[in-house]
Amino acid sequence: MINSSARAAVAVVALCAIASPLTVQAQAFPSKPVRIVVPFPAGGAFDITARVVAQRMQAGLGQNVIVENRPGGGTVIGTEYVVRQPADGYTVLMIGPSFTSHAALRSKLAFDTDRDFRAVSQVIGLTMAIAVNPSLPAKNMREFVALARARPGEISCGTSGPGTSHHLLLEALKLAAKIDIVHAPFQGAAPAVPAAVGGHVTAVLLNLADVAPFIKTGKLRALVVTSAQREDSMPGVPTAREAGQPELEAINWSGFVVHSATPVSAIARLNAETVKALHAPEVRDNLRTQAMVATPGTPEEFAALIKSDGERYRRIIREANVRLE
Repeated sequence: MINSSARAAVAVVALCAIASPLTVQAQAFPSKPVRIVVPFPAGGAFDITARVVAQRMQAGLGQNVIVENRPGGGTVIGTEYVVRQPADGYTVLMIGPSFTSHAALRSKLAFDTDRDFRAVSQVIGLTMAIAVNPSLPAKNMREFVALARARPGEISCGTSGPGTSHHLLLEALKLAAKIDIVHAPFQGAAPAVPAAVGGHVTAVLLNLADVAPFIKTGKLRALVVTSAQREDSMPGVPTAREAGQPELEAINWSGFVVHSATPVSAIARLNAETVKALHAPEVRDNLRTQAMVATPGTPEEFAALIKSDGERYRRIIREANVRLE
């Protein structure tokens, strides 16, 4: 016969055996390195941001956070790669506004952005700018637009790639100003900037962070910034509204998403560590020196931004009849 004390001891052991795996499971994430896939080439604003934030996140997660560049296809290649990975939180995708318009631009995709991904957190917000080669006889946006009207199809403008926010804002400018500018898509800002500096393209519409060093050294001339207020680092450059082109007013952004089937607990942990990293003074200061603003938030807040910007850019796509196949 087993007495009551023995039965109680057996029950405790049994409960511990049941509870232990649950406890381990709940505390397991992350138990190995986390990868952040950046669908842009190395050296651009998103790549730099991912590396700054990843370095800080490592301490909180207790695991290495590896940044992996998978550029190409207007960010489609990197996005497709992530959706094929296990939905366990260990593969994070850094996205920008181009993520919101994939389906409107392409008829054949291996993913559905609404169905296959869930927001983790916005990471940064950053101003964009139009800058031109100094040899161009246009000192401001009014002169630039007038020159484009006088020379239809002769002025080219480089962007970080087809379907990006830079490309779609260029299309919005072309529609509003009724001008014919040749779009010159590059695989990221890194190859686009030297093309403008060398005179291979007339202008670029890129993140201010990517062109600022060349503007400051006189290798490029800034015509306009897309922020609602003038940038402290370049107070002499007018905003889009001041320049008479309100359709250019926009903030570019980046953020993290994961596969939609990722456990909620993993998403919550990734969000918490992203937010903590972005609140670190050294991270915020590092980003600020490169014209980037840390903008951490909840998954819900980031999901709302993805939705609202998606509506805006899809409208531009329809009106400009933009297609990428």
